[in-house]
Amino acid sequence: MSTPQMYNLTTLIKRLEAATSRLEDLAAIPSGLSSTVATPIPNGSTTSVQASSSVVSPVAPTGAPAPPSVVAPPETASLQDFDALINTEVQKYVELSNDLGGLVAEQSKIVERCFAEQRKFLLITTKAKKPSASSNLFMELICGMQKEVTAVGEIREQLNPRSQFYDHLSTVSEGILALVWVVDSKPADHVKGMHEASAYFGNRVMTEYKNKEKKHVEWVQSFFAVLKALQAYVKKHHLAGVAWNEKEGIDAKDALAALSAVPGSSITSRLKKVDKSEMTHKNPTLRVSSAVPEKSVRGKSPAPPPGRKPAHMKSKKHPKKELDGNKWIVENFENDHNVILPEVEISHSILICHCKNVVIKISGKCNAITMSECIKTHLACESLVSGVDIIKSNSFAIQVTNKVPTVQVDGCDGGILYIGKEGLDVEIFTSKTTGFNVMIAEAGEYGDWAERPVPEQLRHSIKNGQLVSEIVEHAG
Repeated sequence: MSTPQMYNLTTLIKRLEAATSRLEDLAAIPSGLSSTVATPIPNGSTTSVQASSSVVSPVAPTGAPAPPSVVAPPETASLQDFDALINTEVQKYVELSNDLGGLVAEQSKIVERCFAEQRKFLLITTKAKKPSASSNLFMELICGMQKEVTAVGEIREQLNPRSQFYDHLSTVSEGILALVWVVDSKPADHVKGMHEASAYFGNRVMTEYKNKEKKHVEWVQSFFAVLKALQAYVKKHHLAGVAWNEKEGIDAKDALAALSAVPGSSITSRLKKVDKSEMTHKNPTLRVSSAVPEKSVRGKSPAPPPGRKPAHMKSKKHPKKELDGNKWIVENFENDHNVILPEVEISHSILICHCKNVVIKISGKCNAITMSECIKTHLACESLVSGVDIIKSNSFAIQVTNKVPTVQVDGCDGGILYIGKEGLDVEIFTSKTTGFNVMIAEAGEYGDWAERPVPEQLRHSIKNGQLVSEIVEHAG
């Protein structure tokens, strides 16, 4: 090898070592501090680029015209308030989730990522003009949020409704949809609606644990605090929808590209933090060996979760009827018209799930009954202290001989509720339910049963600035 070639190779190695040394120094700098990065340019010299949370434009080659500057001013008040929400309410919820552990803690990590993705989106809105809501660019801007929100709901699907933490996961799965406010014309109302949906399951958790383990109650309250803080934030900064930078903003595509190029974005966030003992420029002995000693061996990446089988391919599970503490569990019965629960007690609750073409008879007075994901299941009971919950069940029939305070029907299609003359003061709540009728004792023309359909269609109108809802009645 000639002398000039050796000289060039030696020079190149020195430059590479200098660049590596500088990058290792940057890895040791706390993420919250800005830093100056030496960036090579074609003529062999370097230029300094200030790295911070603001969006920066790439350095232009020597002799080329510089691109328009997209360096943003200091973070807006809306971003500062959103950061405060993440650092207080969201962090407290995550900490309490870690105390509960298991899938609750795992779900909270995804919630944390949901807010991080929304923070990125809001950062872009402060620097860019709004793209068309139907454009591919807009979908690209929100795809990160959409992916994480979906992942939060998928955590719940790993449990069946009788699991101890099913209501916990449902509380968050329903409430996290509040983050979709960014595509709603009335975002504050949207957040409020999702808070109410979350409260359905959260209140059940607090009722169950209020006299047992207070940390579950505190956990629910912490998540409700997140939703309340989010609603207050939206009312303050985005009352009529997401506020974009229409006057001075750049194109959203350029803002997205510039944000991706900033250190600390999704690419650099995956880099491993290097300990000082592993930095070659601080340990000359490592340069001799040209290898850093391994502290641990990286394990294999986990395999992707298996896909769900279609319903007709799932193996049938054995029927189960047992008393676990104060809870009766009845599940996986099929084509059995004589499932009988012996004399139940007033403190007992009953969970019925995954039954098909079954008749269940319950003797005595119990606390509450929940029927979930059943088909053609008929239930006959005497009296309840709390009420009956029917969830995602089709073609069901419920008959209560004596008193029942409340009946809640959610996500069902086709059902009949028989109410005896002693239970006429019942309150019935329905949501996302079709084909549901109530049979009332001694209310017919001849003193027999009278069938009353539960309205499915509502007409909404605006009167004096108020939204007025009325039931639509069809003649004939």
